[in-house]
Amino acid sequence: MNRYKTIRSIALLGGTILGCVATAARADSGDAGALQEVIVTAQKRAENIQEVPIAITAFDSKSLETRGVTDTDSFAKGVPNLHIKQGTTGVITIAIRGVSNNDPGNPGYENAVGMYVDGVYAGKAVGSLFDLDDVERVEVLRGPQGTLYGRNTIGGAVNLISKRPTGELGGTLKLGVGNENLRTVNGSLDLPAFGTEGEGFGTIKTRLSYFIRKRDGFTDNVQQNYTSASLPVANFSRFGDVDRKGFHGAIDWQVRDNFSVAYDYSRFRANDSQRLLQVIDVVRPGSMPIGFEDYIPHGQPGKGSANEVPFFDTDMETHALTATWDVTDVITLKSITGYRKIDSVDGQDLDGSNVKYYESARDYKGDQFSQELQLIGTTAQLKYVVGLYYFDEQADSLRVQQFATLIRNNNAYMENKNQAVFGQVDYTPEQLDKLTLSLGGRYTREKKAMDRYLRNVSGGGGSFTVVDPGPNLLLPTLEFSNTSYMFSPSYRISDELNVYAKYAEGFRSGGYDGSSTTPASAAVPFQSEELKTYEVGLKSRWLDNRLELNLAAFYSDYSNMQLSSFNGIVAATLNAGRAKLDGVELESKALLTERLQASLSLSYLHYEFDKFDMGPVIGDVSDRARLNNAPASTANFALDYDFPSLGFGDLSAHLNYNYSAAADAIAIQSNGAAPNSSLSSRGLLDARLTLSNIRLGGDSRLQFSLWGMNLTNTEYYDNVIDFGGFRGGTLGWPRTYGAEATFDF
Repeated sequence: MNRYKTIRSIALLGGTILGCVATAARADSGDAGALQEVIVTAQKRAENIQEVPIAITAFDSKSLETRGVTDTDSFAKGVPNLHIKQGTTGVITIAIRGVSNNDPGNPGYENAVGMYVDGVYAGKAVGSLFDLDDVERVEVLRGPQGTLYGRNTIGGAVNLISKRPTGELGGTLKLGVGNENLRTVNGSLDLPAFGTEGEGFGTIKTRLSYFIRKRDGFTDNVQQNYTSASLPVANFSRFGDVDRKGFHGAIDWQVRDNFSVAYDYSRFRANDSQRLLQVIDVVRPGSMPIGFEDYIPHGQPGKGSANEVPFFDTDMETHALTATWDVTDVITLKSITGYRKIDSVDGQDLDGSNVKYYESARDYKGDQFSQELQLIGTTAQLKYVVGLYYFDEQADSLRVQQFATLIRNNNAYMENKNQAVFGQVDYTPEQLDKLTLSLGGRYTREKKAMDRYLRNVSGGGGSFTVVDPGPNLLLPTLEFSNTSYMFSPSYRISDELNVYAKYAEGFRSGGYDGSSTTPASAAVPFQSEELKTYEVGLKSRWLDNRLELNLAAFYSDYSNMQLSSFNGIVAATLNAGRAKLDGVELESKALLTERLQASLSLSYLHYEFDKFDMGPVIGDVSDRARLNNAPASTANFALDYDFPSLGFGDLSAHLNYNYSAAADAIAIQSNGAAPNSSLSSRGLLDARLTLSNIRLGGDSRLQFSLWGMNLTNTEYYDNVIDFGGFRGGTLGWPRTYGAEATFDF
């Protein structure tokens, strides 16, 4: 479809819905209240989201619960131009406006979207899949955030902010059940504050939380002897089992009125069985054995076969220590110290069968330390943030792969160091107090080291075992540097209407390709990539704060792109591309009546490769390359209704429909052919019915909820891999449903 027709269709759809919304809101203005104000910390200070000149979406804890968001794989609904894909190794790929990590399993790759947990940057994609149990707010910033967030936020940033202690005795216990033997337990406890404010050691508040989430998989592992090469299945019962638990502890220490310390510790454990990577189709004539087509299931598979156990076992700890000193009423000094440790082991059976064709196993151990200092100040006409940043990361990624009779050991031993200085100034002229000029910059220096252990044994002589004999290939340390700028004028037309323009730069550092398989290819580094974005936006409230309408349009110049090719056995990283991206985004909310609220988000994304050079043999493939993880359009529509009081509790209903167009999993095949790995378009319908505020005496209350996800049982592929001889993919979750009971005291 012509892109201008697509934009016009989105605009017409949005305008039609918003017209109905505005009419309904105006008609019921005598009954309706006002939309709630949302406070975010996207610019390192607390601000009203409608006054921040950034394309940003935020969800609080209640909204996350209502939408059924349980982990980092499930919060994309409601965020324009956000696409999240779960891989086969317990990692996720986050793409914003078409910018993503092309190969999250590659230890040499950096994320394109930065994830921050209580201000601490989460480095590699390993460990990116975890539950959001005790989270107060999720903020998604779209577009490069190179000034305030720095390295590897070329696509945007995700902020996860934990709940803070209340200082009063209280807690919550939530129990849940669902289909396929779903069992969940979530508990939190706030302890009374102790100490005396402003005296002695001050006051200390503590909060503790714990969760367990378990579910049986939807696909049984059974013996299926469809080929002469079929082997006995591995010793596990089901594909897709979920077994997770986690803990979060928070301490807020108010030493004096102007000095406080906040400490957060979280631990996440997962021992999941991966979903079946099922056979989609088989190439004939080809390399797969006769009868391999019989492994193709019809619809959501109730059974499958694997000769190796597909699983991921993750143990992750995160420490965040934030010290805040209000030097004066207008100057604050903040220190954020972070430490993160990850142990992750996974196994994959990627051929969708119990035929020994493509298996993989990995043992990843890594830790990181970061230190950030911020000086935050305000004067009559200035707001400023100045900071220093240091990051140190070490990781060992040990991997073995099996391709029929070829055994490949592919280990990477990494160490990365990063230093940066950054700042942003917001200036409001005295004579033009509705105008704000924002200017920011960040200088980054980075060192990267990666040694390798490579071994390829063909003919059946190798052993499918992870080994760690140490490196047999020593590579020189790489150094990178970058200066990124941001400039944004914004104008407050009224208290309810703000417009802004923005120019922002971002970069993603280069490195060694951690998936390369020969000494020659492993020794060739890829370079940093850069993105320059031009954006205009509008943020507005209408009809006495009953209608909210936010718009953003952007154009990006993406250069020296880090792109991946794949031929079914070997993936390679190329600085091959230059592309232009443009798009529009709409977000709106309307309080139609006192009891009914509607929300709508729409997005459109278009890209065009100017160059995709694969070298002198293949040449330029820009006419057939794809920008992976970049659906052309997304849409989300939700209704929330509060029923009249029942006398003994409050009944509310939530209905949500989410649509995402098709997207490609890789950019190009290694031979220069167009990719054959399209992820399905999908439209998913979710609902939730909640009876809350059932009083039990004192402050104790009960809440009961019924929920359903993908109620129409839509089948769609959310991951597809083209192995040459066949294609494999994982289907998204089918219809799920359940009930929850929550006790607050």
